[in-house]
Amino acid sequence: MNVIYENKTRLIETSFTEGLAPYAHLHKELEIIYVRKGKAVAYADNNSYLLNAGDMFIAFPNQVHYYRTVSKGEFMVLIFSPDILYDISSKISKSKPDINCFTPLADENLKDIFDRIYSLDGEYKNIAISGYLNVVMSRILPKLRLQTVDTENNSAFFDIIDFCTHNFKDDITLDIVAEELHLSKYYISRLINKRLGQNFNEYINNLRISEACNLLRVTDKKIADISEDVGFGTIRSFNRSFKLIMGMSPAEYRSKNNALKAI
Repeated sequence: MNVIYENKTRLIETSFTEGLAPYAHLHKELEIIYVRKGKAVAYADNNSYLLNAGDMFIAFPNQVHYYRTVSKGEFMVLIFSPDILYDISSKISKSKPDINCFTPLADENLKDIFDRIYSLDGEYKNIAISGYLNVVMSRILPKLRLQTVDTENNSAFFDIIDFCTHNFKDDITLDIVAEELHLSKYYISRLINKRLGQNFNEYINNLRISEACNLLRVTDKKIADISEDVGFGTIRSFNRSFKLIMGMSPAEYRSKNNALKAI
């Protein structure tokens, strides 16, 4: 299973979507899914949860998670930094929960909060969302048993991921990362393999292909230029890696996305 690390830059991200991300990913933020309509299966670590209308799913920082949309609907996605949580950000960053799914319908206050977040608009809505999320966490944390994670490994892991995220377009190697971060390249390799289930080169290629997919969707750049932009030395190696990861060629990917836009 390929796992993508998402490098978030905002304290709070809010979106409303018909379906949920099917690819495995993780980040340093919490992620809450609230199902208004529809049905999906959510996966966190080795656990899976069936989400129906009215259910809520939460992934803690560093937890690998992904989704399978069973039937399209209205899914609220809230991704937020632990730093917005009053007096518990450090504890949250070093923990993971024993369960990840709740039914707010059993708690009318929680359901009301999600309805209020859904209706928010305007320049200052994130101020209100921040307050609401503190209330949400205050109501669900007493229901959880939090387990402490390995903070030393987490710190090194995110240093590695952060460096790779900012430098994958360059001629990056395991030796370069090790020298830059003053870590053993064997330690880096083991940590990436353990946390992401892939080797260093596979991870870098996944970052490059993820960025290439974005450029294929939102720009009209030539495929050869995109290949160079994301760090591949030759168009041949780009095409080979793209098909291996995405199951189709870059041209086919762009064509399918253009067809979806035209619907």
